[in-house]
Amino acid sequence: MKSMKKRGFTLIELLVVIAIIGLLSSIVFASLSSAREKGRAAAAASTSSELKKAVILYYDDMGFYPPDVWRGWDPGFTEAMPYNPETGASTIPACGHCPSNWTTLVQAKWKGPYMSAWPKDTPWGGKYDYNHWPVGATRYGCNVDPGIYIGVQGDYSNNNIISLRGEEYMIDHSIEGEKCLNGESQIPLLSL
Repeated sequence: MKSMKKRGFTLIELLVVIAIIGLLSSIVFASLSSAREKGRAAAAASTSSELKKAVILYYDDMGFYPPDVWRGWDPGFTEAMPYNPETGASTIPACGHCPSNWTTLVQAKWKGPYMSAWPKDTPWGGKYDYNHWPVGATRYGCNVDPGIYIGVQGDYSNNNIISLRGEEYMIDHSIEGEKCLNGESQIPLLSL
């Protein structure tokens, strides 16, 4: 009588196939994650270009730059005075680089809006923060050259910060101005 041989996979063969599939899927996942972070960095850079135009238009009308405001606040690009587009709250911040009568000047000379809307969220889900950094400024121990920056930061609870991979990409491609790995980015709009 002929013996019937059963053909099938051994346990070792199955484990090797599973290991190969796992390795290939991790390579694909890493590539997709990297592409996603590059896309987010590109979106932040695009938003910074729009904000740079608003800064220039504001300066052309006022003769000075808007005051430094809080995370998520519009410094005066869509409405004359700084306000929080999410809550509607407005306040008059101190402005060390502005003329002493800057609020009166803004009310008389503002010709905005200089952009259609303040960006609601960063590509990582955080908030943008308009900054006017003076000479000798530091941020979390990192030197920041004097200038106008848009901070790409976490939300109001400091969640949704930039991923390490995203921040490394922004530093490597000269998008970030402070060049520190700290979960946020200071993107230069104008040097002073």
